[in-house]
Amino acid sequence: MKFKFMLSTFLFVVTVLSVTQAQVKHVVIAAVYGGGSNAGALYQYDFIELFNPTSIPQTLANCSVQYSSATSASWQKQSFSAIIPAGGYYLFQLNGNAGAPVGAVLPTADVVGTINLSATVGKVALVNVDISLSGTGIGDLTVVDLVGYGSTASGYETMPAQGITSKKCLVRINNGCTDINDNSKDFTAATAFVPQNSASPASRCDGLPVKLVLFSASILNDKVSLHWQTTSELTFNCFILEKSEGGKGFIAVANIKSKNASAGSNYDYISTLYPTEKEYYRLKLVDNDGSFKYSAIVFVNGIASAINKLVIYPNPVANTISISYPKAIANTTIRIMSVDGKISVAKQVQVGSMATSFDVSKLPASTYYISYENDGANTISKFIKN
Repeated sequence: MKFKFMLSTFLFVVTVLSVTQAQVKHVVIAAVYGGGSNAGALYQYDFIELFNPTSIPQTLANCSVQYSSATSASWQKQSFSAIIPAGGYYLFQLNGNAGAPVGAVLPTADVVGTINLSATVGKVALVNVDISLSGTGIGDLTVVDLVGYGSTASGYETMPAQGITSKKCLVRINNGCTDINDNSKDFTAATAFVPQNSASPASRCDGLPVKLVLFSASILNDKVSLHWQTTSELTFNCFILEKSEGGKGFIAVANIKSKNASAGSNYDYISTLYPTEKEYYRLKLVDNDGSFKYSAIVFVNGIASAINKLVIYPNPVANTISISYPKAIANTTIRIMSVDGKISVAKQVQVGSMATSFDVSKLPASTYYISYENDGANTISKFIKN
């Protein structure tokens, strides 16, 4: 949804986050690798990586990850208990050759085990009990997630995933956020993959627990004014406002703590310096777990604003407000708007004029904006109605 608050060419309003809600309701197997220390191995050890694609922490108590060769009915298991946060990972380091390692070093594993996975075909299961499976794993109610890889695998969801090699790792697509219960479509074989552990930054499938619907930049009373609006915030950390004078190389200029209002909030930041050129801004939205997203980029044009400067008097005002402005051309328009962008008064001013006035006596006491649109450039000033 776009929030319509079109004050001027210096006020850019954007919908900034496109969030896809996670449909998966449980922890999933995110990656499987069985070629540890083999010739040409990607990694020194076999591993299984779990991922929590849901929006809440998931508790796995007295659970296990299990492996069975392609056509076998017996399983090897590795016991564990864990709480995996939303968007969090959990890494099992398994068989390898510590004496003569081949391949890249894994991140520090959350669990170290000795299961020897096949580098080409096999079955891996996440099981909600610490009891070894028997059979293919298909239809077993204790199995939370099942992955069969290679065409001869006897256990899988719908169809087995493709086989892998010492140089390929089986990886769940869409950063682990997709599970349509078809191994052949949920997984791909990757020749480049970076395993993650519980210390890795979260990767939220449902976006952040904040919905940003408005982010705008304008020049108000010779200062850059940034305004943004959320429609919900749930235990969200902060907004880091970043600035660039060329659209690249952003630097942080302010850290604004979240108000954590479930119904959303409004935020404002006013710079201390007048912009002398185009200035670009973006928001870095940071969650409590360190995960983050960026807003779209907005900008102001200080050079154009200086040419079209407004002077308003008196301010605050009770009845009549006077406005002086650069010489008006055809179709020059002045609008008075409330802080939510609703137009209270609007009129075209006479060509060649440089001043006008408005009767604002009937406006409710509040803060308002005056927008002056002249020759393709708009300027905004703020006043207070008593």
